[in-house]
Amino acid sequence: MQPLSGKTALVTGGSRGIGAAIARKLAACGADVAITYHNATASAQTIVQDLTQRGVKAKAYQANAENPESLPLIVSSVIDDFQRLDILVNNAGVSGRGLIGDIDYADFRRTMTVNVDAVFVLTQAASKVMPDGGRIINIGSILGERALIAGSGPYNASKFAVAGLARSWAKDLAHRNILVNVVQPGPTNTDMNPSDDSDKARFMRGMTALGRYGKPEEIAAVVAFLAGPESSYLTGATISVDGGWTA
Repeated sequence: MQPLSGKTALVTGGSRGIGAAIARKLAACGADVAITYHNATASAQTIVQDLTQRGVKAKAYQANAENPESLPLIVSSVIDDFQRLDILVNNAGVSGRGLIGDIDYADFRRTMTVNVDAVFVLTQAASKVMPDGGRIINIGSILGERALIAGSGPYNASKFAVAGLARSWAKDLAHRNILVNVVQPGPTNTDMNPSDDSDKARFMRGMTALGRYGKPEEIAAVVAFLAGPESSYLTGATISVDGGWTA
C-alpha cells in the first residue's frame, strides 16, 4: 500500500515548477490531489491529466491569491469534490523585490498579500476541516533564513513570516496531531528561475556547496516525506533543501 493512499492533498500553485513536482510526487505516493492555479489553465489541465493517469483523483481550481478572502471557497470545493482534506501544501507565491526608499508600497503589499495573507487565510480554513493527524507544509525559501542581496526585503520578509507562522501553528495544532513544517528551497531550476548561463544563475550556482541548482523533484521528495507517516515526530521545523547554500 502506498503511504498516502486514502489521503487528499491540496497544492497551491500546482500548475508548474515546484508545485507541479509536488503534486506529481504526492500522487505517486497514492494521494488524491487538488491543485490551484491563477492563469495557467492549459498547464493546470495537463497536470490533472498526468495525475489521473497515475490512478488517483485530481482536479484543478482557479484561484487568485491577491484576493485571499476568496480562498476558503477553494477549501469548501475540495471537501465537496474529494470529501476530505488531509494535506495542505502552501506553495503559491510571488517574488517581490525593491530597495527601501524606492519600492512602491503597492508592490510590497502585493508580495505580502500573496505570500503571507493568502497562506494564513487558506490554512485557517483548511485547519477547520482537516482531520486529526493532518499535515500543513509551507514552501518558504532560504531567503527566509538570511538576506542575501540588497533589494530582497519584501520577499525576505514574506518568507520569514511564513516560517514564523508555521512554528506558531505547530503549537496551535499539536493537540490534534496536525504537523506543520516549512520546506525552504535554495536555487531550483524552474521556468521562473532557470539554471542557464546568465550571470544570476552562475552566481547562485557558485553559492551552493554542490555547485548546482536543485531539481523541483528534489524539493517534492522532502514534501512527500513530511506529508507521510515517517515524519510523525517532526513539527515546527524548517528544512532547507538548498545544496549547502546555508551550510
